[in-house]
Amino acid sequence: MFRGNKPVLILPAILAIIMILGGYHFLQGSETITNEELQDVMEFELDYTQTEKGIKLTGEWDWTIMPQEGLYGEDYIGIVVMDQETGVPRTDVDLQGSLELLYAGQPIEQTDGTTVDNGLIFSFSNKLVEHESFGNIGQFEVLFDGEGIDKEDIIVTLLHTWTEHAPLDKTDALLVEPTFIGAANVPYWTVEKRLQ
Repeated sequence: MFRGNKPVLILPAILAIIMILGGYHFLQGSETITNEELQDVMEFELDYTQTEKGIKLTGEWDWTIMPQEGLYGEDYIGIVVMDQETGVPRTDVDLQGSLELLYAGQPIEQTDGTTVDNGLIFSFSNKLVEHESFGNIGQFEVLFDGEGIDKEDIIVTLLHTWTEHAPLDKTDALLVEPTFIGAANVPYWTVEKRLQ
């Protein structure tokens, strides 16, 4: 009675075993990374354009691997124009910009930068909401209004945190020694980029 149906019963069982073994092998071989190591695999690119209205800086970042601890906290991008003669940030440059977080190529969050004495600071969240990841992929655009700005003068710093924390004290766009209002020992790292 079941003699002619044996292949119909055996083939799905063999396929199920292959899928289980393949899934196990994939999970064992997939690369895991911590938030501390994320800076080594993150892609962070800048581009510079001279327009009729001034200088336009664009940037984008992408974490090619999701950290094993997940997404928490808030990240920041600081943009400064340095005075090459004095080695300090210029305060005579007006910076205006916006930042978008992307998911599947579509914007899911947008924010404007906060102007501080020595530049511009963007802040954006790292989180998961109903399987949408916020903060791991994004882009920004900044317009500069000022005289004598060369692309070598522009410094962009990305500051990554991975815990819930008090807000960043947004006073220094260099983000060299960040302080968080009312919080100590917030884990973070920074990556500084300059235009080539």
